[in-house]
Amino acid sequence: MALTVAQLGRTNVTGNRLTVALKITPDASWLAAGELLDLTTYVSNIESVHIESTTGYVFSYDRANKKLLAWEAGADGAALDAVADATNLSALSVFITVTGGRA
Repeated sequence: MALTVAQLGRTNVTGNRLTVALKITPDASWLAAGELLDLTTYVSNIESVHIESTTGYVFSYDRANKKLLAWEAGADGAALDAVADATNLSALSVFITVTGGRA
């Protein structure tokens, strides 16, 4: 139902661009439709989002809906499926680096 977000270090400023590193920890009940994560809290005008996870799950960021999505190997072996509702991902850490412009 919620993500714990911790900023790692300071915001890196290069000209008019900001880069922020975040550590995301999901709770014990993941939502299949994704968890709310508004990265514009950290940078405006998002240019890129890099997600690192070594957990076996694949994560992506939905900019339009401001959500972090989680995927796992599909049953058919050819495609990824959304992680099911109420899946416990609380033992995982996901690292995100977001770069964008200033407000």
